[in-house]
Amino acid sequence: MKVLVLCLGNPLRRDDAVALRVADALESSPAPGVEVRRSARAGLYLLDDMEGFDRVVVVDAVRTGASAPGAVHSLALEDLRAPEGPSPHAIGLPSAVARARAAGAAVPSHIHLVLVEAEILDEVGEGLTPAVAAAVPDAVDAARKAAAAFAAGSDL
Repeated sequence: MKVLVLCLGNPLRRDDAVALRVADALESSPAPGVEVRRSARAGLYLLDDMEGFDRVVVVDAVRTGASAPGAVHSLALEDLRAPEGPSPHAIGLPSAVARARAAGAAVPSHIHLVLVEAEILDEVGEGLTPAVAAAVPDAVDAARKAAAAFAAGSDL
């Protein structure tokens, strides 16, 4: 069973690039049965990136304010409590998946998230902040663990 690790980010928005660093590490030592992709898309457009996969690990930056920058969160999509976006053009992944399922569209049945708490997301510039850069190895480990479980047929 092929597993997708979808790493989301923009290299010009500081800590938003953390998942791209995770992708680099995952690609340097690829796991069998795992495909790594990068995307800067959001909302309903992410469903296009996931097409053809039933099990997906999504790696992204997040700013909850509940944890220090660099904290790594690993959880099922269903456990994420994210608000609805202001329009269908600005909705998050949980809303996009729920809307697609409700409409009868084919979406992955299992989505696991690896989220890195960011410090700076709204500043144009390159380079991760020190705390977020230090979290990359932990995020890589969490993504590898989730992908391996999915590849083995586990439901995390």
